[in-house]
Amino acid sequence: MPARSTVRKSADAPRRKYRPAAESRAGIIAAAQAEFIRANFAGARTRDIADAAGVNQATLFKHFPTKEALFEEAVMRPLIAAMQGMHGRVEVYETATTPAEMGELAEASTTRHIEDMQRILPLLTTALFSDLESGRRLFRERLEPLIRARGEVLRPLAKDGLDPQFLGLASFGMMFAVALQRWFGSDDGDLSATASQFNRLYASGFAREKSDPPASRE
Repeated sequence: MPARSTVRKSADAPRRKYRPAAESRAGIIAAAQAEFIRANFAGARTRDIADAAGVNQATLFKHFPTKEALFEEAVMRPLIAAMQGMHGRVEVYETATTPAEMGELAEASTTRHIEDMQRILPLLTTALFSDLESGRRLFRERLEPLIRARGEVLRPLAKDGLDPQFLGLASFGMMFAVALQRWFGSDDGDLSATASQFNRLYASGFAREKSDPPASRE
């Protein structure tokens, strides 16, 4: 009788619904992103990721042999892809004859780049701060070259005496700050207006001429 009861219990147990491999893989990646963001790399457990994805651990490890491999695919790959996609085409800006025109031409691109930064912000902070040593390697080996490349894109547009590498870093830093504000602050307004302000600052600086009246604070 005990044996029969065990067999019946096993037969009655719910089975996981079969899903194509590509669908299972996508589900695992999505669940891993959420878990890595919630618990960081050290605290994330593959068992929890598998449960959230609706698969068993054997299926998870079939797609990703280690937690490190899963972190690379779920966090690092989309992060780097987004950073690479944030490099604008300098040819668009070269058609401008004034800083104002440059700002108008760049607005759509800047809006998209800020949207990208806002989207990847949780992945970025997870990748940088889950483990400080690996975060340092990530920045030095993978992110910093992309930031420098952004500076090289801006080189033909830079005023004499301005370091293009610093411009790339400044651009990254301002977009990061805007993304932080929109995630954690109270700024959820029109993103195109933010992009316009960003481009005005970038194209012409923020200091007014001494002959200009000070802006009203009202």
